Amino acid sequence: MTPPLLNAPPARIHRRNLPAAPGDAYTRRAEQHRVALARHEPVVVRVDGYGRGWYVEAVADGMYHLWRDGATLVAAWTDVPLGQ
Repeated sequence: MTPPLLNAPPARIHRRNLPAAPGDAYTRRAEQHRVALARHEPVVVRVDGYGRGWYVEAVADGMYHLWRDGATLVAAWTDVPLGQ
């Protein structure tokens, strides 16, 4: 392996905002969904064990109130995978 050049440009450091606790990621995403609902934007999510295409009607403390094809569902924040 060759040594780094002394005149090489500095490496870029990509920083992510990592959650302080495991539940913080779910809290942050739920807050993003609340903001979208306040702007009257549809929020569609996938729910583990129930499939895709669930519309979020409301976001409560630790729970989502969902709707799809006339059926309602109450799911925990952790039942909706991150990255949506």
